[in-house]
Amino acid sequence: MFGRNKKKSDAHLETTYLALDIGTEFIKTAVFAVREGKVEILGYDRAPQRQNAMMGALIINLENVIDVVDQSIGHAVLMAKETSKDSVAIPKKVIIGIAGELVKGVPIVVNVERDKPNKTITSKEIEGIISQIKAQTFQEAKAEIAADTGIKTAQIAEIDTVVNSVYIDGVKVDSPLGFTGTNLVYRVFSTFSPKIHVDSIKEVAKTLNLEVMKIVVEPYALAMGVENSTQEKFSAVFIDIGGGTTDIALVQHGAIVGTKMYAFGGRVFTKRIEKELNLDYRSAETMKVDYSDQKLSRAEAKKVQEAVAKDMSVWVDGVEISLAEFTDITEFPAQFYLCGGGSLLPEVHDRLLAHPWLQVLPFGKFPKVNFLFPNQIANVIDRTKKVTNTVDVTPMALARMALDILN
Repeated sequence: MFGRNKKKSDAHLETTYLALDIGTEFIKTAVFAVREGKVEILGYDRAPQRQNAMMGALIINLENVIDVVDQSIGHAVLMAKETSKDSVAIPKKVIIGIAGELVKGVPIVVNVERDKPNKTITSKEIEGIISQIKAQTFQEAKAEIAADTGIKTAQIAEIDTVVNSVYIDGVKVDSPLGFTGTNLVYRVFSTFSPKIHVDSIKEVAKTLNLEVMKIVVEPYALAMGVENSTQEKFSAVFIDIGGGTTDIALVQHGAIVGTKMYAFGGRVFTKRIEKELNLDYRSAETMKVDYSDQKLSRAEAKKVQEAVAKDMSVWVDGVEISLAEFTDITEFPAQFYLCGGGSLLPEVHDRLLAHPWLQVLPFGKFPKVNFLFPNQIANVIDRTKKVTNTVDVTPMALARMALDILN
């Protein structure tokens, strides 16, 4: 449907872009325009993946994934044309999310003493610092990731490196450009992944004649996209439960400390229901969703509840272990934000509330647990009026990244 049959000219139409979340259970596609400093969602589609197309957020069947992405984009484009009364061009550029247990985020703090403190900071100066960081730290970072994952260093690729926050003489600034100062502290966030993972995502875009604007680690996009999350007073733990993985991002004082991901998502609960209730996979998935939506009879709900409970303690232990890996944290934020399809299981919210956080990790007080919804992503306007579910937060956060990229 998309990419293989292009119009001769879209030059007179408004430019649009794509945000693409290639998940284990669903492909989520947003068509959007950037207008007056805002991202406006014009079309949206959520298409089920074919079984065995993905494993733990990794593409294992390119052809199946490409076909579903192609169809999903086509549906989202048709909605965009209806929303905008056929005034937009077919999108040719895409922001694609990446997730999975083997995607690693590495926070780096760099202190810089400037020789000429009265000279204004330029983009060239910042680029030079980033180049130095890469030269001095990337080999060590890749070696640590290789030791953790068993993947050879040569097969680990950088996804992105961004300046997460900057302090000039002790004062945090949104952007150092144009400022003067002596002592600068750069908090840089670099992300890495197995090369095959990145290449497979690029191949999806290439086959569909799309230009990749950026590949973005999904929990990073989520954490940086929420309203006011870059303010110094903001601290929180974000938990995105997808089909194949649980993705965690930790933000403290408006800066992302890091991301953790582990291969335990909604698909584990579906398979447990499949086994315990002797169903096929699709029927088990439908029953899980109906249970989350409180559509089952009392007897059916009890059976699903008992099945889900068998794996829930393992899941919450995974959250604890992931947070414990942030070894430099003296006190964790007392706020959890939940999103993703797996978060809709009532046991997820309840188990997080029941877990003994104060006894196992340095929390100053017991954390609150809230759900995250698409309208909480900053500077994103949903013109379709249909993107309202916590399942659909990540594509909105990916679309919001266009504001950073285009600026």
